[in-house]
Amino acid sequence: MSKRDTMIRALCKSLGVDYRVTTIDLERVIYRDFGNGFNVEISGMHTSSMKKKATIYLWYGDTMTECIIVKTVRDIPRELIGENVEELMKYSNLLIAQGYDSYDKLFRLKYGKTINYAGGVKNMTHRIFYGTDFKLTDSDKKMFSREGYECKDLLQGRAGLPVVVSQKQDKDFPIWKVQYGFSCLVFPTYEDAMDFCRDRFTRLDGKAV
Repeated sequence: MSKRDTMIRALCKSLGVDYRVTTIDLERVIYRDFGNGFNVEISGMHTSSMKKKATIYLWYGDTMTECIIVKTVRDIPRELIGENVEELMKYSNLLIAQGYDSYDKLFRLKYGKTINYAGGVKNMTHRIFYGTDFKLTDSDKKMFSREGYECKDLLQGRAGLPVVVSQKQDKDFPIWKVQYGFSCLVFPTYEDAMDFCRDRFTRLDGKAV
């Protein structure tokens, strides 16, 4: 067993029987399930350094499509991890008492309602098309990825103008947005974004979404 493995197991044992070492996103972390729908991930402790500080994520849910990071606490010394986890458990119980006991409710609490604002496609890269047809292909997705968002789907509106479906590349804020014309709408999931696009837009080959 490596020194890193020995140290993370020792830390986990010192925190108590409610904690266990597991692997999340290819990283060895310490995990605790609060039993109320919330859980914590203690990251950064698979290390041989006693000085490295932890990042603690308060999650709701335990499936990929129905989980959300509710709160992140950073730069926590080893000796204060347990104390901070207890505070997060109190916070999770407070959220439940206030009615925030589902993925949808917590998403709206953290990110607000679906947003629609003008100027959604400013700073877009310009291209010159020769001939009479304006034509985009899936290979053009990279051109529409910018400002921390990765274009996942390119669609088209009735006039053939591009519709960009992209995701924010941020673990704490993995929202989706649909940009078309001068509008931009924000959604919690890819499925929600595509539901909005159905019957409004088509794929680049003209087929239905």
